[in-house]
Amino acid sequence: MKRFMVLIFALSTLCAVSAQNRFAVRGRAVDAASREPVGYATAVLRRDSTVVSALAADAGGAFELTCPGKGRYRLEVTMVGYNPAVSEVEVAGPATELGDVELKQGVEIADVVVSVQKPLVVNDAEKLTYSVEDDPQASTSTLDEIIRKVPQLSLDAEGNVLLNGQSNYKILMNGRPSASLNNNFKEAIKGIPASSIRKIEVITHPSTKYEAEGVGGIINLITDRSKQFTGYNGNVSAGAAVMGMPAYFGNASTTVQTGKLAASVMGYYSRYRTNSRTTSVQESWRENVGAENRYQLGSSEIGFDGQHYGVNLDLSYTIDTLNFITLNGSFWGGNNDSRSASLTDIYDPQMQPAGGFGDIGDTGWSYSGGTVGLNYEHTFRRTGHTLTVSDEVDIDPEHDDTRTTVTDLQGLPLSLSDRRSRTHSYGNTVQIDYANPLNEHHNIEAGLKHIYRYSDARADLATLLPDGTAADDPQRDDMIYRQHILGIYAGYGFTFSKWSGRLGTRMESTWNDADVEEPGHEPYAIRKNLFNVVPYLSLSFRPTEGHSLSMSYTERLQRPGISMLSPAVDDTQPTRLSYGNPDLEAAVFHSLNLQYGYFSPKWSAMFGLTGLISNNSMTEYTFTDPATGIAHSTYSNDLHTRSCGFNGSFSVRPSQMLNLSISYNGQYAVYDFAPMDIHTGRFGFSGNINVDCALWKEARLMLGGYYNTGDVSLGSYNKGYYYYYAGLKQSLFKKRLDLSVSVSNPFEKETTFRQEYVTPTYVARSLYRNRSSRRMMVNLSWRFGKQNVTVKRASRTISNDDMQSGNKGGGSGMTGMGQ
Repeated sequence: MKRFMVLIFALSTLCAVSAQNRFAVRGRAVDAASREPVGYATAVLRRDSTVVSALAADAGGAFELTCPGKGRYRLEVTMVGYNPAVSEVEVAGPATELGDVELKQGVEIADVVVSVQKPLVVNDAEKLTYSVEDDPQASTSTLDEIIRKVPQLSLDAEGNVLLNGQSNYKILMNGRPSASLNNNFKEAIKGIPASSIRKIEVITHPSTKYEAEGVGGIINLITDRSKQFTGYNGNVSAGAAVMGMPAYFGNASTTVQTGKLAASVMGYYSRYRTNSRTTSVQESWRENVGAENRYQLGSSEIGFDGQHYGVNLDLSYTIDTLNFITLNGSFWGGNNDSRSASLTDIYDPQMQPAGGFGDIGDTGWSYSGGTVGLNYEHTFRRTGHTLTVSDEVDIDPEHDDTRTTVTDLQGLPLSLSDRRSRTHSYGNTVQIDYANPLNEHHNIEAGLKHIYRYSDARADLATLLPDGTAADDPQRDDMIYRQHILGIYAGYGFTFSKWSGRLGTRMESTWNDADVEEPGHEPYAIRKNLFNVVPYLSLSFRPTEGHSLSMSYTERLQRPGISMLSPAVDDTQPTRLSYGNPDLEAAVFHSLNLQYGYFSPKWSAMFGLTGLISNNSMTEYTFTDPATGIAHSTYSNDLHTRSCGFNGSFSVRPSQMLNLSISYNGQYAVYDFAPMDIHTGRFGFSGNINVDCALWKEARLMLGGYYNTGDVSLGSYNKGYYYYYAGLKQSLFKKRLDLSVSVSNPFEKETTFRQEYVTPTYVARSLYRNRSSRRMMVNLSWRFGKQNVTVKRASRTISNDDMQSGNKGGGSGMTGMGQ
């Protein structure tokens, strides 16, 4: 509490000091004809081409802009339905009164329009930003179609989003965690209209204001809109797979805004099922070195079906020009039912049969959850000078019912078990963020965050008779888990001419506390506390307009989950035992990045070099008991990880009719695990290409593909794979109705994934065939809306959209790995 009060006092002192010695420009936006105030008009003050200050006027049209000192500035006042009012302003003293600034009605739409394109991609010291709202295809695209064009992002053969080829990243919505998207990102992006997203931030080298957990980086979806309007708009769409695995999906979204109040609602639903019992087949071969049961040959078939659904709600209320409140909530749910059948043959060193077993499993998994968050932001009359207080509550119950039948090779039942588990989780996050641009050269930020998580998990395991009744009383596992995470961060940034930089640090403490009851053991407790200090440093240089060179260093953390810490033994598989390690520590990854980028309205290119080092990376490893041939799996911090690589992208947009984008990533990774004398190293490369072009009137053709040479991890290598797709979209009724058809892997009956394992105690190979990779999708989407905007027509006008947002550094790219 004392530290909290000291932080609040320090923030208050900074607020008071920064309020002194400032210059203000005041005025009021009015209608030129009626002299009535134009509420919520946008006022921007520039010096040369640099934005000094910007804000929205209040309901009475009044605005007050701050500037760093005396001199000549350019004032721009804009509002939907009006022509911009541009004037030169001379600031000679602490307060400059402009009086009424007249806005003339009628945005003149020309029969001939001269348009200057705005760059789709820009970057700063910690992130790359893709401007979805400036993509001419965004109004008729879904989010997954746009993500394919974002540098450093790609979709693999099964539709999963990858960041620099990695799946270990976090997903944020407007800078806040989104549980609904994290639970179902792959399916959700297929139904989210791209027009509901303003921009996508790919934060590969997060600064100290973000949590340090997550090696791969952050994907942040920005939905807030700076333009004020009165009216509503929305979108309804539905689609189905007409070839491949049957799937059906639909979504609806609407946004309503009137004056100070804005609300948006989005709902989605997807349903998928298999044509038959089998959607994938897996084959495996394993040699246990020196064991009596030396060889194992296995095969399995898997089928599944399920559904996902959810609703997101966002409300915002502008109290005045300095105070803003948002309320957001989400609810999601679904279920996944899977069916599997496997057979394992066991042979001795002379390849004579030594036994075997079959495994038939039916699993029903259902989940639901919800979050409610309240955010308050206060602006101190200077752009970027804000204090934000947030509180979010989330609830996430899950239920899992698994029935497993284990038989021998002759089909005689050896065991029949039924495992029923349920988990109820609760969390609360409180966060305070403060940002202050002290002047045009210096800025500071600080914040405090506390996360509390509570989980109550229970599992009942019963052995069943052939008639399905319980043979004895169920064995019960119970665990109550509590976690506290406290994070404090502070940062400083500077900008001088062509140079800019940022440095900061973040301290995070984690307290894990669990009480466990399991059969055959006395109740026991797990207590694990973690503490980490995470530094951040970046330096950027912009030699000329459009070019940037940046260097950054930071650390990222990987915390062990409670299942990785628990020593409880999972013996549900006849040939494998799994358990955790209570001595695990948080893995620390040192990340260094050097990057060059060029961005212009017509084309952009980026190339980066990355390095990643960890001396205590976590890994799950397996060793075999020579006497029994039973495999034991647990976790360790003794993995040393080294990787160096490159990533880049190239995009060209010669006109709004054509967009070509290419992204690639390559790295050489080495894993050293001394306890088992395992040393693994390999170079991997992945890349994707996407083409989006206009055909006849309001028609678009989309083509693309992805290739991966294969990944590497401790003791294992994945073989390469690829996918390709094509799509055609036609817009009708003034772009209100969209009809699209897309096909992926049309000439591939199945996609094959191969993996090899080489360790001192066992050698193995596995093959996985996905029989649902060839698909054809049909989608229908309808947009509606009515906004209160007065439009007049003229014979000619010029539309300028070439202003690049203020950037203070170069981009960054980091690839993360570790098990």
